Amino acid sequence: MKPLQEKAYESLRELLIKGDYLPGTLLSENELAQLLEMSRTPVRSAISRLEAEGYLETVKNRGILVKEITIKEFLDIMEVIISFQHYQFHHMDEKLLQIDVELLKHHLDQQLECTAQHDYIGYSTHSISFLRTMISGTSNQAMLQIIDGFFDKILRFSIVNFKRTPHKPHYSANSMNKEIYEAVSIEDYQKVRQLINQFHENILERFSIG
Repeated sequence: MKPLQEKAYESLRELLIKGDYLPGTLLSENELAQLLEMSRTPVRSAISRLEAEGYLETVKNRGILVKEITIKEFLDIMEVIISFQHYQFHHMDEKLLQIDVELLKHHLDQQLECTAQHDYIGYSTHSISFLRTMISGTSNQAMLQIIDGFFDKILRFSIVNFKRTPHKPHYSANSMNKEIYEAVSIEDYQKVRQLINQFHENILERFSIG
């Protein structure tokens, strides 16, 4: 059985990742303890861990502030991912690439299914997993550990942006990932390089902060 502080941490982290608490929201230990039906001690431990991860901040005499994952932070993360993909498709010997095409197809299918069901969280999760599957083709475990560390922050940023801008078009990765999958499946890596460059340009144009 998991310790209470671990359960509190996982529950609060999930609420934050899924955008149940938007940036700028003020919380209290008592409120969170009541929500989780726990004492304040495990909740305080969970808050401390989430502060260290950059999701929360204790503000004296005010409460627990839900922090923003800024556009700058998101773009910094994307720059790291861009550098990994640049290495993968511009510098690696194509014969050494081991991309799991079946897993790519699985995440693409689920991404499209979630879109049809208007499930943006599921869509985002599989879209990011599609990206991770691409990079896993390098068989570079250090890269994957870094990507895994970014996963939840990319997911939270995407979900918060979706909730804040319902009037804007979303689900934009569907057509791009479909084209990437088709190119990877026939090992047309020149086409993959073109599509990835286009994807990066789209991200930077959409979220550029100048």
